[in-house]
Amino acid sequence: MRDVTGMRLLAGAAALLSLVLTGCDGGDKSEASGDKDTLTVQGDVPIAYVKRAVSISLNPTDGASFQPGGDLIIRQKSSASAAEINVTQAYTKGTGDVSDPEASYDGKKIVFSMNCPVANDPLCTGHWNIWEYDMTTGGLSGGTLKRLTSSTTGDDDVDPAYLPAGAGFVFASNRQRTTVDMPSGTDSYPALDEYERERVLNLYTMDAKGGAITQISVNQSHDRNPVVQMDGDIMFSRWDHVGNRNHFKIFTVRPDGTNMFVRYGAHSDGNSFLHPREMDPAGAYKGFLSSDLMPLSRTHEGGALVFVDAANFSEQYTPANAAVKATSGQSYPTEQALNFERGVSRYGRITTPYPLWDGSNRVLLSFAPCQVNKRASATAAFVVTPCANLTEAELATVGDEMSQTAEQTAAANIRNNVPPVYAVYMFDPAKKTMLIVAAPPTGFIYTDPIALQARKEPNPASTANSTMRGALATSGAGIPAGMGLLSVRSVYDTDGLGRMGAPVLADADKADGCTTPIPTIAPTDPDDTRAQVADLQSLKDPAKAAYYCGPARFVRVVRAVAPKQAMALRKAIGETDFEPQQILGYAPIEPDGSFQVYVPADVPLAVAVVDGAGRAFQTHTNWIQVRPGETRTCDGCHSPRRGAALNSSIIKDTVPAALTTTFARNAGETMAQTRTNNVASLLVPAMDISYTDVWADTAKTGGKKRADISLKYTGNTLADGTADTANDLGTPVPTKGVINYPDHIQPLWSRDRGANTCTKCHDASAKLDLSGTLAGTGRMVSYEKLMLGAPKIDAKTGLPVTRIEEGEVEIVRLAALVDNMASEGDALGLARKSRLMEILSGQTLMAGGEARTVYPTPTTLDHSKLLNKAELRLLAEFMDLGGKYYNDLNAGGVKDVAKLTQASFEKTVYPILQSTCGASCHQAIGSKSTPAGTAFRQNRFVLTGSPEGDFNVTLSMISDVCTPGSSYLLTRPSTVPHPASASASAPAVLPVGSANYNTIATWISGGC
Repeated sequence: MRDVTGMRLLAGAAALLSLVLTGCDGGDKSEASGDKDTLTVQGDVPIAYVKRAVSISLNPTDGASFQPGGDLIIRQKSSASAAEINVTQAYTKGTGDVSDPEASYDGKKIVFSMNCPVANDPLCTGHWNIWEYDMTTGGLSGGTLKRLTSSTTGDDDVDPAYLPAGAGFVFASNRQRTTVDMPSGTDSYPALDEYERERVLNLYTMDAKGGAITQISVNQSHDRNPVVQMDGDIMFSRWDHVGNRNHFKIFTVRPDGTNMFVRYGAHSDGNSFLHPREMDPAGAYKGFLSSDLMPLSRTHEGGALVFVDAANFSEQYTPANAAVKATSGQSYPTEQALNFERGVSRYGRITTPYPLWDGSNRVLLSFAPCQVNKRASATAAFVVTPCANLTEAELATVGDEMSQTAEQTAAANIRNNVPPVYAVYMFDPAKKTMLIVAAPPTGFIYTDPIALQARKEPNPASTANSTMRGALATSGAGIPAGMGLLSVRSVYDTDGLGRMGAPVLADADKADGCTTPIPTIAPTDPDDTRAQVADLQSLKDPAKAAYYCGPARFVRVVRAVAPKQAMALRKAIGETDFEPQQILGYAPIEPDGSFQVYVPADVPLAVAVVDGAGRAFQTHTNWIQVRPGETRTCDGCHSPRRGAALNSSIIKDTVPAALTTTFARNAGETMAQTRTNNVASLLVPAMDISYTDVWADTAKTGGKKRADISLKYTGNTLADGTADTANDLGTPVPTKGVINYPDHIQPLWSRDRGANTCTKCHDASAKLDLSGTLAGTGRMVSYEKLMLGAPKIDAKTGLPVTRIEEGEVEIVRLAALVDNMASEGDALGLARKSRLMEILSGQTLMAGGEARTVYPTPTTLDHSKLLNKAELRLLAEFMDLGGKYYNDLNAGGVKDVAKLTQASFEKTVYPILQSTCGASCHQAIGSKSTPAGTAFRQNRFVLTGSPEGDFNVTLSMISDVCTPGSSYLLTRPSTVPHPASASASAPAVLPVGSANYNTIATWISGGC
């Protein structure tokens, strides 16, 4: 029976749409059930969608949200008057939940996710599993249900989609375990995301019966919403969250996990592209994608409908070739603009769009009108009010709550905190109409609509992997098994942003006699949209000056070390937005910019191009992967995603006269391919950074060699081969590529250098204290001083300057000596843009003007002569990896959870956090395409409303269960002021001895 109240609510939404979107007079009116507001929406397409409780917390960062009350619903026609069929109520019984339906290519089956309590049915496990509803013989109402996966140990399987040719399914799951080999020992555990909150969802495939489950992606944060493209590749939304880069963009990968690559959005407007789908390949939008574009949190996965011209654009302002006439790769087809950022969206928000492939170009979607809570005065009750009823002046007062303090939010008479009531609509981009299809009953929402109609089946993706090397599959020639090959044609083949070009270079990068580090010429490819490209012919010719100028000397390979569910995690990681990392080694970059290196398969990897001193030019702010045996070939570092490689056959096959002919060479090879084919051991990344020029033939006119580089921790040699112990480390050498500040960096400051020992000058009485004593954070004072800038003081008042950031008033700080901020708009190498490195190297690199003003070059002592080459290399690695306190978390005192449970947390602590910390301040904030983004380090305690995630991040703020009051979770909110720049007269959020304080303290002590 239809809920009349619910229909009236959505009738109001339809009325709003008729006002702002052009009207609903294009549909056929129906008087079915005596309801004059129902509409038949162009045809008799049966549809399915999910009914979920309106109280559910939906965020891009929460991949497996659960709230009792969900079900899978089928509607016999795409009409508001059509009958509904509840497919799953026999299993959910009002206490389960359903999400993510997807139709088979013949429209006769639905695969979806369901979480139902164990007590409901023997097939229910209390976790998210993949289920299938088969209507082949029984029709819409008489189909059969079967469970395909069985998660019983905390694992969740969600987001299923059909693979073509009956090959089975792709889905997302957090079932994986990560294994890391640290100096403290080997550890295996479920990985948490880079907010240290939820177990990470990665992509998996399985056969049609739920067997042969295979992991195909290895991201550090969630991979979500997989669907299959017409070419057979899988398209999905990937959470890129490295450093300050924090957004969801559109990626593709083959069903075997090879050839993973970003398809769109890495440098485009908007934060999170979710639910991407191809539009009708036979329609007016052939080559386009539809997606809902939204912020990272606080809108319940609601945003704007966006159409992406993926056929002609790699990014919003990056056309595929010079022939593309359009100026932007993304458009917003609704009549009125819907807000895809935080704050109020006057004309509502949409979610889960589903483009129809029936020639109509229409899109099924879920829409919620804009509603706010409004009161007449501070003492009056709040009333849910449509935004259409607000004046312009009132709308102007409804700001982004994250730019307001908690006090300002509490005092507001209009609040943007009404949960969206999503209903299913049909959007017609030609008519600009949005017609209601299905309205939920009171207390529920309808999302994830899909059409139950046959559509063209994609081609099975090719799993052929050209240039596969047998040495990768089995051990041989010293190459370990379980590896892949990363082959880059030239790091100098960079995109129009110049991310391995002039924007990342300094005058110090010019070698003697070089007017520019990277010579450039006009491109010869007519489709190339760049004005200038690197002159690879000159860079590879020993007879030309450019041969000695190329700044890119090595590539550093790093693997991610995922956080885990543990206590004291945040204290161990330190003052940084980066999670722990492990250096796997280095490989040489040849004069043409090419390199080849073996890397471990099925782990998140990053590569960085480094200079001759071991400092990265760029921070790699997304994770890449290879599968076992995969050869992954790239044109360049951040090269254009369309068109021919700059290091093409014409350039590769041109051999300058002054180049050696010693190596056997095959046509079409880069210099790296030639060298590694002759010396296979060079494919293995090495911890030593060393290079000897093997290319220049000194017997030929103009041929001379580039200078040797020896940059080892120990065992350095001079040009004549004698030991160069003066440039060796005299302090502990990192093992297994892991750098911990207390073990490896602090000893640099305390190493005996006679009168110039760092800690003799930089003691507790100095502005910069480099002593090894402990600060109040439990970390060394020297670490805190290097990583945090001093407060900025207002010249008039003499007080610290403050600003509102993430809902908190915080102190504005001056630049720190170590700059560890990196995002998609500002990803310079961290060592090269840190003032500390400039001072200790004696070079002007990429530090900012403020840092140079705050920390002028010392005049009493030449600091550039204090550290030797190996020490500067180690310091650069520490900085480039984000400046973690510990990269080996177990060595940093991280403790496994034993007695503290999620159930006890939800019962006692969670309500307190939701009403205080989680109400406004501690929210997830995404980065933007403009520099810097929002710093996670300014607010690491991120609460989104997901019990699992909020439990895990709470654990990270506990350091000692036997002394509850010493943990960040209690010390910070019980301190006045909190945050540090709040009014000293403001009461503590959790006063010591208060009921809430004692409740949390008692819960913590229960783990003792």
